[in-house]
Amino acid sequence: MAVLRCRRDPCGFLCLILTYFSVFYADYVVIQYVLIPAYSGSVWCSLHGSVFNVILLLLLACHSKAVFSDPGMVPLPETAIDFSDLRSQSSRVNDRACEGWTVCSRCETYRPPRAHHCRVCQRCIRRMDHHCPWINNCVGELNQKYFIQFLFYTGMASLYSMALVVSAWVWRIRSERDGEKGGEDVPSKHLIVAHYIILLVESILFGVFVLVIFYDQQGSWSELMGRWMETNTGQSSMKTC
Repeated sequence: MAVLRCRRDPCGFLCLILTYFSVFYADYVVIQYVLIPAYSGSVWCSLHGSVFNVILLLLLACHSKAVFSDPGMVPLPETAIDFSDLRSQSSRVNDRACEGWTVCSRCETYRPPRAHHCRVCQRCIRRMDHHCPWINNCVGELNQKYFIQFLFYTGMASLYSMALVVSAWVWRIRSERDGEKGGEDVPSKHLIVAHYIILLVESILFGVFVLVIFYDQQGSWSELMGRWMETNTGQSSMKTC
């Protein structure tokens, strides 16, 4: 299903490519132009490199789960709904409506409360939050936790890369002032500065994106925590009994 969604939504496919390119570019700049020149021969080079790559691995793992997980698609009925029953308000529909269930005329299926139809995926999604092009998938009941984790690790990676770039830039300025880098050719120096600026802009943009989405996800985050607490409490009660 995820492959089919990639083919149907070119914008989502491009966003996936941009996401992975940004992650690997950030890792390349941090290792090649930040850690090795500034912390070469020091334990901090290995430490920062290991921590940064662990964050990126967790980011990619959560992103992949959000991309390829079922967001909570409402199953399609085996037989088409007889819409004449809907017009006559059959008892089945009334019973469903009393529980908050509705009927999707596009999917031609019954959907539970808070389920919505996605025009990109062409399916109804349980507890649908929105369709995110960055994961080329809907954010729904079953993959929302992976999406929030992806946002969290993206924010951590953005802050970490900004801190590393700023510290390396300060180190480079001090080294040039002390005359330690006097033999460095100008083109390579301009290239390094260009990489610093691009990575800073990328980190700031993704950091702002994460803050905006996190602010929008506050209610969903509280709901997820509530459901998690209810599940754990229920399991504890069953073990006690």
